[in-house]
Amino acid sequence: MESKIKEVLYSLPSSPGVYLLKDKRGKTIYIGKAKNLRTRLRSYFQQGIEKDLRPQIPYLMQDVEGLDYLVTTDEREALILENSLIKKSKPRYNILLKDDKTYASLRLDPRETFPKLTYTRRIVKDGAMYFGPFASGQAMRQTKRLIHKIFPLRDCSEGKFKRHADRPCLNYYMKLCLGPCAGLVDQKKYGEVVDQTKMFFKGERKEIMKLLKKNMDKASEEMRYEDAALYRDQTKLLEKHLGVQLHVSANLLDKDIVGFYRENHSVEFVILFSRGGAIIDKADYSFEKVAWENEETIREFLGQFYGLARFIPKEIIVPIRFEGMEVFSEWLSEKQGTKVKVTVPERGYRVKLIELAMKNSEEGFKRKFAEKQNQLDLLKGIKDSLSLSTLPVSIECFDISNIQGNLAVGSMVRFENCKPLKKKYKKFKIKTVSGANDYAMMHEALLRRFKRADQEGWELPNLILVDGGKGQLNIVNEVVNELGFSDRLDLASIAKGREKPYPVHSEFRRVKRIHPDEAELENERDKIYVPGRMNPLSLSKNSQELLFLMKIRDEAHRFAITYHKKLRTKRAFESELDSIPGIGKKRRKVLLKYFGTVSGIKEASIEEITSIPGMSKTAAEKLKHLFNH
Repeated sequence: MESKIKEVLYSLPSSPGVYLLKDKRGKTIYIGKAKNLRTRLRSYFQQGIEKDLRPQIPYLMQDVEGLDYLVTTDEREALILENSLIKKSKPRYNILLKDDKTYASLRLDPRETFPKLTYTRRIVKDGAMYFGPFASGQAMRQTKRLIHKIFPLRDCSEGKFKRHADRPCLNYYMKLCLGPCAGLVDQKKYGEVVDQTKMFFKGERKEIMKLLKKNMDKASEEMRYEDAALYRDQTKLLEKHLGVQLHVSANLLDKDIVGFYRENHSVEFVILFSRGGAIIDKADYSFEKVAWENEETIREFLGQFYGLARFIPKEIIVPIRFEGMEVFSEWLSEKQGTKVKVTVPERGYRVKLIELAMKNSEEGFKRKFAEKQNQLDLLKGIKDSLSLSTLPVSIECFDISNIQGNLAVGSMVRFENCKPLKKKYKKFKIKTVSGANDYAMMHEALLRRFKRADQEGWELPNLILVDGGKGQLNIVNEVVNELGFSDRLDLASIAKGREKPYPVHSEFRRVKRIHPDEAELENERDKIYVPGRMNPLSLSKNSQELLFLMKIRDEAHRFAITYHKKLRTKRAFESELDSIPGIGKKRRKVLLKYFGTVSGIKEASIEEITSIPGMSKTAAEKLKHLFNH
């Protein structure tokens, strides 16, 4: 043991704090908290009877060459400090939660005159009601559609609400809205639907059913048959859809249920979101190279998960106890402003919830393991088929889109572990090439990409794929050699095969002058070219490797076309506005940003246009006059 570490160990206080274990370069490789710094850290370095016997300690300590610590006043402060330091330093032996996004929820503000259901990622104490969170955007949209079917609240912007004062939109005729915009329902009647939605949020399903049936009977007695039909339809929809929901308890308290599954150093976590007595969604997280025991792993995971700006429920159910669980509960209560319980169930329905979460985590682990194995097999197949130097875990593909050289753009898409990584997609507006010269355009896009290779977010992939044949491959090869990257990545190009001609009857071949062999020609498969080889590789047209590379190429093409269309639309928009006096470059930009299209401006009212910064009432009236004549 080095003398510096010995000095630190002898001077350790017996107080709560956070410790940092470092490697020989001084880089922090693990951050932990301790109720007693002296006891915890000495157990790591002690030999003999006081030695820490946990199996992961030797695995960790083999890289430890340095030690530092921070003292805190109590365990709660240590928990907060540990969480912030892990997030900042990202030590390789800690659980690292890469998913830092906040999940979306549904929001309903009863204080509005005619409340509507909206999406939000911020949950604040503003008097509104929130339902969620939803880890899946699809689950959230499905729930929102269901709520609108049962409770016909409006689903429009304030601008659209004002524009339909004379006639309601299509949602009214589809029975998805009561038409408050056109005065077809009063505030009191609309408020009833809002109250029913609030009951749904709280999980009071039986109470809603009783209320709707009571209202239906009353409306029928008073010969308000349209109202009675509405209540009847709501009741049927509730009976149909809520019967398939997973009701987990009569306890309507919002709760999260945490499950995990582990094999060696790989761990899968699942969190079930239970709201109003029903599980509405789940989130899952995978970790590899986890050295710590289950208790420490769960504590670290929960600290990072709830340390972000997420919704914190009234109760969090966990499968096993961990050190500092009471302190963790106090910390969450302080963040939320209300009491938050962290419990380990021993009996009752909570045990069944934990069993459900554990079962989901095991299923998720095995499904992802099989998926990873399939991905690995595919990447190995590509490596072997293309004779690559490394496994193509990361692949970037480039494409060019233009119409006779006009508005030329380049696209770059990136796939990692066989999946698109959209946050690293890049767009290039071609600046130095005039006329239809695809080779020169490709050269510019590639050069601009590779010149940023050492910047964060622009890391080089294992394989560069370009859309085209030998010519495009020569271009990328030239750029790579020019910048000295030839030994850091592999190259390939993919050229689209010829399509099959229409079959021609033999008696017409002479007239059409079509060679007999050409008539029977099948669709040629896409061709893959690699440097140092004249002819394309002989991949079967149904091989998984070729199909996957075609998928990447098609995604690059889609991305380029989308960007090109956007620029064309913008130019057409600006061209149409150029002819209108009083609409200069600055106003065109604001109008484009706010309305997006000319038709959007045509539909807008003078008041809406005037409300935009920089638009006077005179300019708005002139704009509407010219569009309407």
